[in-house]
Amino acid sequence: MAGDEEAVVFANDRFYAAFAGRDVAAMEEIWSTGQVICVHPGWQPLHGREDVLDSWRGILSEGGAPDIVCHAPRATVFDDAAVVVCIEEVGGAFLCATNMFVREAGDWRMCHHHAGPVNVSPDDLPEQPDVAMN
Repeated sequence: MAGDEEAVVFANDRFYAAFAGRDVAAMEEIWSTGQVICVHPGWQPLHGREDVLDSWRGILSEGGAPDIVCHAPRATVFDDAAVVVCIEEVGGAFLCATNMFVREAGDWRMCHHHAGPVNVSPDDLPEQPDVAMN
Protein backbone atom coordinates (compact mmCIF):
# COMPACT_ATOMS: atom_id res chain seq x y z
CA MET A 1 0.00 0.00 0.00
CA ALA A 2 1.41 3.39 -0.95
CA GLY A 3 2.22 6.01 1.69
CA ASP A 4 -0.91 8.13 1.27
CA GLU A 5 -3.21 5.12 1.27
CA GLU A 6 -1.55 3.84 4.48
CA ALA A 7 -1.94 7.24 6.12
CA VAL A 8 -5.63 7.39 5.15
CA VAL A 9 -6.28 3.88 6.49
CA PHE A 10 -4.51 4.94 9.70
CA ALA A 11 -6.83 7.97 9.96
CA ASN A 12 -9.78 5.65 9.36
CA ASP A 13 -8.49 3.37 12.14
CA ARG A 14 -8.33 6.40 14.46
CA PHE A 15 -12.00 7.12 13.73
CA TYR A 16 -13.03 3.58 14.69
CA ALA A 17 -10.76 3.61 17.75
CA ALA A 18 -12.44 6.84 18.93
CA PHE A 19 -15.87 5.30 18.34
CA ALA A 20 -15.04 2.02 20.11
CA GLY A 21 -13.27 3.80 22.95
CA ARG A 22 -16.15 6.26 23.44
CA ASP A 23 -13.45 8.95 23.21
CA VAL A 24 -15.17 12.25 22.43
CA ALA A 25 -11.91 14.25 22.32
CA ALA A 26 -10.37 11.82 19.82
CA MET A 27 -13.57 11.91 17.74
CA GLU A 28 -13.45 15.72 17.66
CA GLU A 29 -9.80 15.56 16.60
CA ILE A 30 -10.36 13.25 13.63
CA TRP A 31 -13.05 15.44 12.01
CA SER A 32 -12.14 18.24 9.62
CA THR A 33 -12.37 21.84 10.76
CA GLY A 34 -14.04 22.65 7.42
CA GLN A 35 -17.32 21.47 5.96
CA VAL A 36 -18.44 18.04 7.16
CA ILE A 37 -21.38 15.70 6.63
CA CYS A 38 -22.44 12.60 8.56
CA VAL A 39 -25.23 10.12 7.90
CA HIS A 40 -25.73 7.71 10.78
CA PRO A 41 -27.82 4.61 9.93
CA GLY A 42 -31.48 5.60 9.98
CA TRP A 43 -30.77 9.29 10.59
CA GLN A 44 -31.22 12.29 8.36
CA PRO A 45 -27.98 13.78 6.98
CA LEU A 46 -26.18 16.10 9.39
CA HIS A 47 -24.36 19.07 7.86
CA GLY A 48 -21.78 21.20 9.65
CA ARG A 49 -19.12 20.45 12.22
CA GLU A 50 -21.19 21.38 15.28
CA ASP A 51 -24.20 19.24 14.34
CA VAL A 52 -21.97 16.30 13.42
CA LEU A 53 -19.90 16.51 16.59
CA ASP A 54 -23.02 17.00 18.74
CA SER A 55 -24.33 13.73 17.32
CA TRP A 56 -21.11 11.92 18.21
CA ARG A 57 -21.06 13.44 21.70
CA GLY A 58 -24.54 12.03 22.23
CA ILE A 59 -23.73 8.61 20.83
CA LEU A 60 -20.46 8.26 22.72
CA SER A 61 -21.65 9.65 26.04
CA GLU A 62 -24.80 7.54 26.31
CA GLY A 63 -22.77 4.52 27.39
CA GLY A 64 -24.71 2.48 24.88
CA ALA A 65 -22.40 2.98 21.92
CA PRO A 66 -22.13 -0.46 20.32
CA ASP A 67 -18.92 -2.42 19.90
CA ILE A 68 -17.70 -2.11 16.35
CA VAL A 69 -15.26 -3.91 14.08
CA CYS A 70 -14.02 -2.35 10.86
CA HIS A 71 -13.46 -4.98 8.18
CA ALA A 72 -11.56 -4.64 4.90
CA PRO A 73 -10.86 -0.89 4.81
CA ARG A 74 -9.85 0.10 1.30
CA ALA A 75 -8.49 3.57 0.58
CA THR A 76 -8.47 5.50 -2.67
CA VAL A 77 -6.58 8.80 -2.72
CA PHE A 78 -7.37 11.74 -5.02
CA ASP A 79 -4.66 14.35 -4.38
CA ASP A 80 -5.79 16.00 -1.10
CA ALA A 81 -8.99 13.99 -0.72
CA ALA A 82 -9.47 10.30 -0.06
CA VAL A 83 -12.23 7.75 0.39
CA VAL A 84 -12.24 4.62 2.52
CA VAL A 85 -14.92 2.02 1.93
CA CYS A 86 -15.23 -0.68 4.59
CA ILE A 87 -17.66 -3.03 6.26
CA GLU A 88 -18.68 -2.24 9.82
CA GLU A 89 -19.78 -5.07 12.07
CA VAL A 90 -22.09 -3.65 14.72
CA GLY A 91 -24.05 -5.90 17.07
CA GLY A 92 -23.94 -8.82 14.63
CA ALA A 93 -25.21 -6.71 11.74
CA PHE A 94 -23.13 -5.49 8.82
CA LEU A 95 -23.06 -1.96 7.44
CA CYS A 96 -21.18 -0.58 4.48
CA ALA A 97 -19.42 2.65 5.40
CA THR A 98 -17.99 5.33 3.17
CA ASN A 99 -15.56 7.60 4.99
CA MET A 100 -14.14 10.60 3.17
CA PHE A 101 -11.02 12.44 4.28
CA VAL A 102 -9.31 15.69 3.32
CA ARG A 103 -5.70 16.62 3.91
CA GLU A 104 -5.44 19.52 6.37
CA ALA A 105 -1.99 20.82 7.34
CA GLY A 106 -0.47 17.47 6.37
CA ASP A 107 -2.96 15.33 8.34
CA TRP A 108 -5.94 13.38 7.04
CA ARG A 109 -9.22 14.55 8.61
CA MET A 110 -12.67 13.05 8.11
CA CYS A 111 -15.15 15.23 6.24
CA HIS A 112 -17.87 12.67 5.52
CA HIS A 113 -19.15 9.45 7.09
CA HIS A 114 -22.09 7.44 5.82
CA ALA A 115 -23.03 3.96 7.01
CA GLY A 116 -26.00 1.84 6.02
CA PRO A 117 -27.13 -1.78 5.94
CA VAL A 118 -25.58 -4.09 3.40
CA ASN A 119 -26.32 -7.65 2.39
CA VAL A 120 -22.71 -8.84 2.59
CA SER A 121 -20.42 -10.14 5.29
CA PRO A 122 -16.65 -9.72 5.51
CA ASP A 123 -16.30 -13.36 4.39
CA ASP A 124 -17.70 -12.30 1.00
CA LEU A 125 -14.94 -9.73 0.48
CA PRO A 126 -11.40 -10.08 -0.87
CA GLU A 127 -8.76 -10.75 1.80
CA GLN A 128 -8.04 -7.54 3.73
CA PRO A 129 -6.83 -6.94 7.29
CA ASP A 130 -9.55 -6.40 9.92
CA VAL A 131 -9.27 -3.78 12.63
CA ALA A 132 -10.98 -4.89 15.84
CA MET A 133 -12.29 -2.11 18.03
CA ASN A 134 -13.98 -3.06 21.30
